[in-house]
Amino acid sequence: MPLTFDLPLEKLYEYQGINPKPNDFDRFWDLGLQEMRATDSKVELVPADFQTTFCKCFHLYFTGVGGARVHAKLLQPVNVSSPHPAVLMFHGYTGNSGDWVDKLPYVAQGVTVAALDCRGQGGLSEDSGGVFGNTQHGHIHHPRSG
Repeated sequence: MPLTFDLPLEKLYEYQGINPKPNDFDRFWDLGLQEMRATDSKVELVPADFQTTFCKCFHLYFTGVGGARVHAKLLQPVNVSSPHPAVLMFHGYTGNSGDWVDKLPYVAQGVTVAALDCRGQGGLSEDSGGVFGNTQHGHIHHPRSG
């Protein structure tokens, strides 16, 4: 199947999109970063029931902006010196952090893996955006109120 594009390749290198950057773009991100830095993350590592001989498996919890508790699966190789590589995994819409087993090939090669449960999706993370219950079949992005 041939690849088709809306514009010639030369034009795609220059294309910036059709939506203009909002006037308050920098202010929005400055405020967001300020809020993130002021948040006490309250990191918690809970050993998982699933373990192997070559890696340590944990449920990692931390507090994100808006006070939501966020969950990730954390797998660390046992016989690796620091520093060493890490992989951060983010699932697709309506997904979750997945099974422990599909991350083992990375850990077997000496790589730490953190697989996030994105808020409001199918995982263990909270969505504190003013919506109750699982929002995995609702909005993709929910602007925070206030």
